[in-house]
Amino acid sequence: MKVEPSGVVLVDECSVQTDVCTARTPRPITAVWALPGRRQINVCRACLDEMIRKGDWKVEGARAQPRK
Repeated sequence: MKVEPSGVVLVDECSVQTDVCTARTPRPITAVWALPGRRQINVCRACLDEMIRKGDWKVEGARAQPRK
């Protein structure tokens, strides 16, 4: 799925909560827009990186580094 970062940072729980999630309780997260339709998904940086790394999400021009 293609997502577009909104640039908005807020304090909330991550909606995705992968195994590497850092916002299972209210913490700084960002909103991304799921395309098409621009549905908002609130996600922590760790989950955003994980979703991109796994190939579940694609961000135009983004590259994910393998986890060490």
